[in-house]
Amino acid sequence: MTQRCRRVSLRGVFFVRTADPAWLCRAKESGACTLALIHDEAIVLRRLDYSETSQVLLVFCRAHGAQRLIAKGIKRGTKRRVAVGVDLLERGTVVFSRRPGSEALGTLTEWRQRDAFPHLRRDLPRWYAAQYAAEAAAHLTEEGDPHPGLFDATITMLESLATAPPLAALTHWVHVLLREIGLTPEWSRCAACGREVSAAEPVFFSSRQGGVVCRDCEPALVEKRRVPREAIEALRFGAKQASPNGELLVEHDEDENAAAPRGPAGRNAVVVAARGSTAEMGAFDVLDYHLRETLARPLRLAQPLRDAIRTGRA
Repeated sequence: MTQRCRRVSLRGVFFVRTADPAWLCRAKESGACTLALIHDEAIVLRRLDYSETSQVLLVFCRAHGAQRLIAKGIKRGTKRRVAVGVDLLERGTVVFSRRPGSEALGTLTEWRQRDAFPHLRRDLPRWYAAQYAAEAAAHLTEEGDPHPGLFDATITMLESLATAPPLAALTHWVHVLLREIGLTPEWSRCAACGREVSAAEPVFFSSRQGGVVCRDCEPALVEKRRVPREAIEALRFGAKQASPNGELLVEHDEDENAAAPRGPAGRNAVVVAARGSTAEMGAFDVLDYHLRETLARPLRLAQPLRDAIRTGRA
């Protein structure tokens, strides 16, 4: 009787040949048989060197959501080819296998790079903005929960960072993130009493209440923060312009010389005005505050991003 199980090196795919049906059934139950390969498009949100030749990756897939994968031997080079592994914030085509119902790491069997976004690494604020988005997506999306709209918005943001102001691109992305995960705040009406709040009056924001709070309801709340007038206007504008497909066009101010990035032809697009630095920073501060209260911890790249932009390196 022949019982043979062969594993293809670096692929993580099992091929079973046997003449014993009972053994085959036991092999299927134990997961030793061939696992289905899943093909998708993905962005690398995190990477960790597992050994000299392997990596553990957190990738955000368009159709399969966040996936934790081990890439065995991906850094193993040859005499003709140098292997450096997969880099952070790469976009590529991924093929992986995962045992259904298992919480163990999936196995990466193929990664084909499509875009490395080299412009991000030439400018510190843009690199921090991209890493901020990767960190927020990693913490606020569930494993295996797909968000195609957020995936498209992430690609658009990474592409637009070539010319768009970092905070303008990032705040638009955060609006899309909040919409996708169901945490979009109410920016026009008081989240406590429901009356319309004018930007001309003092406006407060409460993450626990889920939006802005008027000056009559504000004294009764412990968790709150004051929102500047220019920031609330920018937040309301950004929330309206956060389209489902995540497209981004940027209208620069008159003193801006960079050309506006445009999305693929034939797809709807939104316009995010590049407002003054005060309004942009104020809007970002409120959105970052909302994410911080939701996670009960600050995002690691929030303060470095502020420092890089305020020192004039944007």
